[in-house]
Amino acid sequence: MKILHLMTTYQVSTKWTDENNQSLLKLLDSSKAENLIQHLEKSLRDEKVKSIDTLIDEIRQMRDIDEQTLSKSYSVVTHVTNLIESGEIQKHRDVQQARTLSHSTNTEDLQEVLAVLYNAVHLHKAERKWWPRTNQMISWCLLALSDTGKLLEMGTGEGKSCVIAMFAVLRVLRGEKVDVVSSSSVLCQRDAEEWKNFYKYFGVTADTNTNKTEDEDRKECYQKDVVYGTIEAFAADHLRQTFEMKDVRPDRSYQCIIIDEVDSLLLDQGVQLTYLSSPMVSMQHLNVILTMIWSHVRHYGFLSSEHQTFVRGPPASFFKAIFDSIDTEGTEIDDPMDILRIAEESNTVPKGFTEEIYQSEKDELLRKLKTVSQDAVVNFFQETEDYIPCGFTVYTLDDEGLLCVRKRSPYNNQDIPELKFLVLEEGLCCPLYDSEETLIKPIAELISKKIQYTPCTNNQDKISIPGFLKNLVEKKVSVWVQNAFLAMQLKEGRDYVVENNNICPVDFRSTGIVELNKKWGDGLQQFVEIKHQIKLSTISIVTNYMSNISFFEKYQGKIYGTTGTLGSKTDILFLQDLYPTLSACKMPTFNRKKLFEVKGTLKTSAEEWKSEIKRVVMAQISPNSYRGGRASLVICETINKAKEIHEELKSSIPGEIILYCRSDRDSLSKIDKELLPGDVIVATNLAGRGTDIKVSKQVNNNGGLFVILSFLSENTRVELQAFGRTARKGKPGSAQVIISTDHLSQSFRTVSSLEEAKSIRDRLAAENVNNMMNDVTELKLREDLFSEYCKTLEDIHKNTDGDEKRAVVAVMNEFWGIWLQTKSEEIDQLKRNELQTSLKADLTRAKSQSEGRLHRVQAFITTSSLEISL
Repeated sequence: MKILHLMTTYQVSTKWTDENNQSLLKLLDSSKAENLIQHLEKSLRDEKVKSIDTLIDEIRQMRDIDEQTLSKSYSVVTHVTNLIESGEIQKHRDVQQARTLSHSTNTEDLQEVLAVLYNAVHLHKAERKWWPRTNQMISWCLLALSDTGKLLEMGTGEGKSCVIAMFAVLRVLRGEKVDVVSSSSVLCQRDAEEWKNFYKYFGVTADTNTNKTEDEDRKECYQKDVVYGTIEAFAADHLRQTFEMKDVRPDRSYQCIIIDEVDSLLLDQGVQLTYLSSPMVSMQHLNVILTMIWSHVRHYGFLSSEHQTFVRGPPASFFKAIFDSIDTEGTEIDDPMDILRIAEESNTVPKGFTEEIYQSEKDELLRKLKTVSQDAVVNFFQETEDYIPCGFTVYTLDDEGLLCVRKRSPYNNQDIPELKFLVLEEGLCCPLYDSEETLIKPIAELISKKIQYTPCTNNQDKISIPGFLKNLVEKKVSVWVQNAFLAMQLKEGRDYVVENNNICPVDFRSTGIVELNKKWGDGLQQFVEIKHQIKLSTISIVTNYMSNISFFEKYQGKIYGTTGTLGSKTDILFLQDLYPTLSACKMPTFNRKKLFEVKGTLKTSAEEWKSEIKRVVMAQISPNSYRGGRASLVICETINKAKEIHEELKSSIPGEIILYCRSDRDSLSKIDKELLPGDVIVATNLAGRGTDIKVSKQVNNNGGLFVILSFLSENTRVELQAFGRTARKGKPGSAQVIISTDHLSQSFRTVSSLEEAKSIRDRLAAENVNNMMNDVTELKLREDLFSEYCKTLEDIHKNTDGDEKRAVVAVMNEFWGIWLQTKSEEIDQLKRNELQTSLKADLTRAKSQSEGRLHRVQAFITTSSLEISL
């Protein structure tokens, strides 16, 4: 059993041989079991790393790199390897010579530059404890020999940050400024700090842009040679420079960008817009409309049956609910009481009930309704079909709060409408809708009828909104209603967290990061605030924006990137469509990968899912007859589920159990310790990317870290990133997917196996990548319109100054923001020529009006001053 465990743990294949070139079969024939176990343990744990010949041959077989580049890389790396073996590497410390040779791609010059970089890593980063590995040197060569951009897929734990730092120094030695983009502020601050001594050795300055709050600090940051940051921080600072005309990045051109975790930034986050908040006092008038919308929408809810989710309408007496839902044209029904009379005739309610209801007050009405049983109301719907040309499908709620069908519509005819109802106790029922889409228009029309625009004759039954907001409100009211329904579905601890009376979105599908500086648009932020009874912020109007795609395009094809998971052919083709000069290459691991993937499991209930996770964790961290205990990492989809699993496990774990749901420094310090046998980390997907989980030698000897991915990830890349937390740097490890159908979206509810769920997932992920190209087309139009507006803004900044400039810019920004909102439908329809013509004319008129209004104010002030002095 011990031998079988070793073979599984270290992924021993039939081709494996030990250091004496003996195969496993030969060893089995020639050794006693006890001696064989000791020999195998030593051989597998001390397994040699791959040679440069093996690595180059593996790259050659992938056919991503031309032979000339491979040959030159082989010569460069072989030379530096020989310098290490001979001890001559110590002599290669001439930074000035490296700077002089840095522009050259001659083999001999690259050998010297790499030798200096290599030695510097050993001395000033590794503190003489380790050297960069052969595959890291090859990766550096492939980046150094490409002048048109290169994406490298390097396995998790293969040392991407080292390759990035070495390559960044090369580009700085060539006289370029380098921007390094990471997927989170914590990761980029970590890398900048860890490599500061290495950079300092070369006289290279480095900083991070994510922790700067003052413009002076931002300007100082961008004067450094290497700037680490997130795409949001880089794009925001670009907008501060070009839109707000602030002096934050005045002289720094866009020369070279290195993207860490390139798939997260270019694929998982899709087409992402960054914008600077533009508070406008006039938008406060919209808060009363948002509040009124919420007061209507909050009466609705969402309920699920086995295969579908419905929108539940407000509860009402059964006869009124039916009347409000049916088309009475062509019937003899003119009033809800006519429905109640039918109920009386069919003995659903007793004789005289209708007359009693007529004469009852509201409280008395509810008391009388309590005498009507749920079964009687269910049966009444069948009676009603004789009087009304409708088919009714009727549900009640089971003990778990799920919809249960009690009666189906007898018709299968499109000409006869099917209406769905939930029957409650005490004579009440609710209409059920297949989607909120059917409700958006009627609610929007109802809200619109309650608004009057000034100037107007005051109607106390209506709310007054300034007339200049009329077009905006009329265009957006339906969107706001839609977002009110969305706010009801968003869950705290999954989609957002509430911190210090602020709503902070969570990127739970990809990175797990709590996005402290992000706010939702189109009223969604405000609806969630109302939901939690938090002080209502003012709805923001987007006046400036920049996409991740446009920002990357500024580097004229000099985009370099690394990731553990570059993705499928569809993903790579999408990236090459966006950035035609890019090429991609998969790098082999420096040692044989020893990840054992346990067959995944699909559970049919949340309780079974929790029990299975607990069973597997306890089995893996507990010692048995053939191995000692291991450590485990459980990655959960949301903060709520992580807390749920943590609660389930905490009383049973023999070691330490750590809950990791935040990306701040305090939380990172909790998982920075070395895990011992019996220790468990329960985390969100924060732990699934860019996190190096350290385990003790004892844990590695017992099979390594065991990772459980407890949800169906959006794509294969996210899954592979999660599995990449184990079996790192040539060490063993295992991983398993354990999911529940209860947690799957509607598209997956009917799946019967994990394989089927993954197949659907992969198909949807491919469709999503294809759809992103449509988003890119719309984005290009939006950015072209923004560029046109920026020309007007630049003209204002040149030709006005002081208070006049501030006033005109404020008026123009408000105009532009409202113009964008009112033209959203035309932008969606990609009416480029029409929009560009309209914008030029509207900008000219708005600029003239704003300047004229300002001059009139100034004239009034001047005249008033003269009159006073007289």
